Amino acid sequence: MEDVFKPRIILVDDEVEVLQSLERIFRREYEIIAFNNPAKAIEFIKMTPIHIIICDMRMPEISGDKVLAQVKQHQPKARRILLSGYSDMQSTISAINDGGIHAYVAKPWDNKQLKEVVNDSLHTFKLEIENQKLTKQLKINNLNLENLNKKLDKKVDEKTISLNQTVSKLKKSIKNQRKQLQQFIDMISLISAEHRHDHHEHDIRVAKQCRLLGHNMGLKKTELTYLYLAAQLHALGEISLPESLLKKPESKMCNDELLQLHTQATIGADILDVMPSLKNISDTLRYQYEKFDGHGYPGEKEGKEIPLASRILAVIRDYDIYISGYATSQKMQPVDALRQLQSQADKKYDKDVVLAFEHLLDNIPAGSDAEFCFTLDMLKPGMVIAQDVKYSNGNVLITKHTELTEATIDRMEQYEFEHDFTFLIFILMPEETPSEVN
Repeated sequence: MEDVFKPRIILVDDEVEVLQSLERIFRREYEIIAFNNPAKAIEFIKMTPIHIIICDMRMPEISGDKVLAQVKQHQPKARRILLSGYSDMQSTISAINDGGIHAYVAKPWDNKQLKEVVNDSLHTFKLEIENQKLTKQLKINNLNLENLNKKLDKKVDEKTISLNQTVSKLKKSIKNQRKQLQQFIDMISLISAEHRHDHHEHDIRVAKQCRLLGHNMGLKKTELTYLYLAAQLHALGEISLPESLLKKPESKMCNDELLQLHTQATIGADILDVMPSLKNISDTLRYQYEKFDGHGYPGEKEGKEIPLASRILAVIRDYDIYISGYATSQKMQPVDALRQLQSQADKKYDKDVVLAFEHLLDNIPAGSDAEFCFTLDMLKPGMVIAQDVKYSNGNVLITKHTELTEATIDRMEQYEFEHDFTFLIFILMPEETPSEVN
């Protein structure tokens, strides 16, 4: 049978009868060691652990406050209870200050009250010991955690360096892949443009304007990239069409010829579907001839069902076709081309896209790489020529990348007046357009 642990109580009183009375109260639940000699009690507590001491105040050789002071020094965790039959304030203060008593019980005591004081003292003792253990364990745990954190920080730093190196390599690889993809698309675009009698400038112009309009309409960065690539390749399927058809203005095509022209969108999309890296842009080509009212080609979608990229491409593509003269035998001025789009809003085109494009034309951002067609009355000094400006006989008047001046604009105005000719000039907007040119 296992021994039952009993807390140890030291009783100190010069009166044997008092010690016997106290012993009878606590002997069942506690291990009792009684001393009627305080000096012997002090020697004992210097050598033996105790839990509680109940000590009388008035004793002939050594007073209770001195005994409790020794207990506090050698066993500070032990609970110290002062027992006294005298109301000696100075001795009590000394016991509090020097002995650090935890409880004071007056003689004669009430047994029930005294047991409650002792039980409470033991409970507090156990809590302090447990708290001490927990505090010690907490310090150990904190130290272990600190060491673990240091090791973890070191590993994180090492992993971060490794990850940054990997990300750097990945970014470089992606950049190279994008560059190679763009070069591949440029090559396809040039081949397609060659078949269409050098419409490459049209493709690039449409692509840049689509990207700018898409940005204004809230497309995300990746969506803008796909839109740009799709717009650059929007006429890819025309490589399958006969040259005789491509040379013919759309206004002079019969319905069957227009249908044949529009099938190039499906052909181009099917070509892109074969290449995984370009599959994301194929639908933009496929549905570029769908009409907002549902009467377009291939007739599978209408309204907002048509991808936004396709709706944007349709507006920009046709606007550039109008001003370039591909749709008719005559080039339209920008204002007339815009009216043509507006007249077909909610029929052929998405009205929201037309309105957004109209707003873009009125607010072309400075520094944009997109080219826009201007008439002479729209020009301002500081604008940059994007394409060679030619006389009616084909000779070059102003080379591309030239910055316009008042004198240059006056020179073109004079030519228009004398030859009844209208210049259509493609412009790049500079970062800042000066209001005056010296």
